[in-house]
Amino acid sequence: MHRLLVIVTLIGFTLTSFATSSQKEIALTIDDLPFVGSTHNKPGNIRRENKRFTRLIETLNKYKVPATGFVIAGTIESGQAELLEKFKQDGYVVANHTHTHLNLNRTSSSRYINNIQKADERLAPLMTSPKFFRYPYLATGRGERKKQVENYLAESGYIIAPVTVDSKDFRFNAQILNIYWRNRRANLPRIKKRYLNYIWRQTVRAERIAEKKMKRPVKQILLIHSNYLNSHVLGDIIEMYQSKGYKFISLEDALKDPYYNSFSNSETHLE
Repeated sequence: MHRLLVIVTLIGFTLTSFATSSQKEIALTIDDLPFVGSTHNKPGNIRRENKRFTRLIETLNKYKVPATGFVIAGTIESGQAELLEKFKQDGYVVANHTHTHLNLNRTSSSRYINNIQKADERLAPLMTSPKFFRYPYLATGRGERKKQVENYLAESGYIIAPVTVDSKDFRFNAQILNIYWRNRRANLPRIKKRYLNYIWRQTVRAERIAEKKMKRPVKQILLIHSNYLNSHVLGDIIEMYQSKGYKFISLEDALKDPYYNSFSNSETHLE
């Protein structure tokens, strides 16, 4: 009887260990907070942006999913500083995405660093430790320009946030926005289906890359944007991953995976 109990215990331990080791995990990161685009200071546009950003926060709260939001500090408009404060108070991480969304491949390192500093000053009351930074357009520059920005970020205590699953949501968001606004809701299911299928194909691709490099599942990092499309389908994205066995984790936890140690500090898009 004692021997049987030991065998059953060992089997249970093995199954538990397997379940733990095979748990798929992913971190949700949202770029271009408060919201993609510009309102041109039009009150109606600001109200719509704020409503859609609020919907994103409410969806995160509903599903209790951790998230990191990368803010373009220069695009914060009326009422949006308060929304970013709510984003933080609800438990989500506020991070730096520069002040004006500069592309490092097309500007000098000094201008780019100044842009990061300006955003840092604006976002300081909202950011916590550790501090995260993501390059706009995932563009890290080249040569000395790349090295100078990388050194500045390291000296300033920033951790660069890479991406393993790029949703390319801007393509699908453009499709829905090109539809007359009264007809968008009717066309949303059609575009949503294609969008979710694309995200999943990107995820399967990321899984294969990780398996080739590490011979095991890794903690993935998903990139989406704060835009019209995601304000309507973020819940569907979350449910899709959960239905496929994924658990959502924080960006900080994802970066503890040794997988990310095999890339340079400025690597942002793992291919």
